[in-house]
Amino acid sequence: MKILFLSLLSIIFCVIAFPQDRANTTFGKVSNEDFLLPNSAVIDSNTNAVILYNIGSTNFIGNEKRSFSYVYKIHSRTRIINDKASDLFIVKIRLYGFKEDKDKLSDLKAATYNIENGKIQTATLDEKDVFEDKLNPYVSDKKFTFPAARKGSIIEYSYTITSYHAADIPAWDFQNFGSPCLYSEFKAVFPDALRFLTIRYGLDSFSAVKVSQVKNNRYTLGDLTVVSNDIMGFWAMKDVPAFAPENYMGSPKDYLDKIEFSLAKEYNGEDVVDRSATWQSVTDQLLDTHYFGAAVDKESSVNLLSTAETITAGDKDPADFARHIYYYVRDNFTCIPDDEIYAGEDLYTVNKKKGGDVAEINLLLTALLRQKGLLADPVILSTREYGKNTPDYPVLEKMNYVICMMRLAGDTIYLDASRSDLGFGSLSIDCYNGHARIISKNGGSIYFLPEKIAEQKNTSVFIYNKEKGKLNGSFGCAYGTFGSEKLRNDIKSSGQSKFFDNLKSSLPGEAEIMNIAVDSLKKPDYPAAVHFEFKIPVSDNIVYVNPVIRPWFNENPFPAEQRRCPVVLPYPLDDLYTLNMEIPEGYEVDELPKSAKVSFNDGEGSFEYLIEKDQDRIQFRTRIKLNEIVFPAEDYNSLRDFFAFIIKKYGEQIVLKRK
Repeated sequence: MKILFLSLLSIIFCVIAFPQDRANTTFGKVSNEDFLLPNSAVIDSNTNAVILYNIGSTNFIGNEKRSFSYVYKIHSRTRIINDKASDLFIVKIRLYGFKEDKDKLSDLKAATYNIENGKIQTATLDEKDVFEDKLNPYVSDKKFTFPAARKGSIIEYSYTITSYHAADIPAWDFQNFGSPCLYSEFKAVFPDALRFLTIRYGLDSFSAVKVSQVKNNRYTLGDLTVVSNDIMGFWAMKDVPAFAPENYMGSPKDYLDKIEFSLAKEYNGEDVVDRSATWQSVTDQLLDTHYFGAAVDKESSVNLLSTAETITAGDKDPADFARHIYYYVRDNFTCIPDDEIYAGEDLYTVNKKKGGDVAEINLLLTALLRQKGLLADPVILSTREYGKNTPDYPVLEKMNYVICMMRLAGDTIYLDASRSDLGFGSLSIDCYNGHARIISKNGGSIYFLPEKIAEQKNTSVFIYNKEKGKLNGSFGCAYGTFGSEKLRNDIKSSGQSKFFDNLKSSLPGEAEIMNIAVDSLKKPDYPAAVHFEFKIPVSDNIVYVNPVIRPWFNENPFPAEQRRCPVVLPYPLDDLYTLNMEIPEGYEVDELPKSAKVSFNDGEGSFEYLIEKDQDRIQFRTRIKLNEIVFPAEDYNSLRDFFAFIIKKYGEQIVLKRK
């Protein structure tokens, strides 16, 4: 992730020439030639759509509140190549604010162009076909679908958003998931009174950058008129490749080519005032918000007291209060996943409906715990899929998840009742994404660091002489907290029957498998384990036995020859596997794989493969260990070779020969 801070606190002039070949961007002006795609390195046989251009801008106007509003405009045109790009036919426009402070959408235009009998046919969007989804009192989406869009179409839209929230101007994405962009530009004009930092992410270079001064702009702020020497910033990129997520990379959002803006200082006519938000100021705002902090206040949520008393009837120990309230919410509520940190409904209604989104469920949990006098506070964070947030400055749009923090008998316990497969005091691995914020009067920052997780997967296999002509054995695999979470999710998504079928297919040839069991499958407070027994026929003069049954990796997890982004593992890898095998009666060992030990990057990881035999027994031990979780792109080839060696060793066989 490349980050560039461009200070607008003083006048800076930095010019890289404007592109001279910018495409015509007049809305509705489409010719037959526009349907012909140019030769470009970013377009290939796997391309489903090409964004011909994305043009965006932000400028500021005065408003009746004696302050600034921003005006954000976007104009985009895309060529659809095939039906796999049908997700682009729907556009969502996010609006923020409450009642009279809500963002205003205007000048919305959308059109679809198709060639029929050599002539361009245009279908335009009807205003009645624009719908609104109200996600919560503060956030809504305006949605529409392009009329007559299909394979071969060109689709185009533009709109304007005017917002009172001058400190929260939108980011600009130069890069897109799934579709390359031939040209993307963004221009922003900042009043001298508002001084922003520009934060740049991504790996690709700008084709043009310009920062200059625009003198003597006038703004009407209520009954005041001010003259400003504005700062204009311009950024452009050409031939931006589609962003292609790679295995083990964390959130793709952390590597997308984009720019963000953060208000740093404001000039009030006399002094330059530091207007950069602090986590404490944001925390104070959230505490006063009706659909967040005020919702869990003990006095405000007193209508939940009878529910809390019923749940804990007969309990005397606060630890029992906490567990029973947690189990009540976890086991009786249906969660609708989303990416909002605000409750859309009051918690009494959420409790009555027995369902809600993540924020509503965990805020309800917090309120119920408080009704029983327990010290509980909400915590906001960003999940891994959503991308990183920074502790340096608060951007609530980067926070998408709410959990509960409880202090009990000197211990700090983190709770998430929105997921039925989590135990008391456990969080999903997705929550381990670095910085999080406690929302309380004395709240502060906390860190859920995946690199600090210590967890081992432990597999034990025994093969013994019990039945002539067969290798009889048992397999057992014990998982840690996060491995257990993944196992339960895998079984839940594929179904238990299919999971067991996959176990059977992991054994060679005519092998039988029986007595399959998954310990604690429906008891998320305990680690899970998989057990089964097996029989492998042995009747040939030569028998091949792979000592590694059901390895963690069947193939190299890094097949690509090159990589642009760092490798990010979910947590440090520690996979231990042991085999204790009795040599079957009537056979002897003809060949045995060679033992090996390999170190990776001077102690960042290791692999060992140790095997030995005596007269009637083979003992085998292998372990993969990676102490780090982030490996920069320049280390990718070494990491790929490391796993290639592991996969090669995992393919080696014990050769048994009949005596």
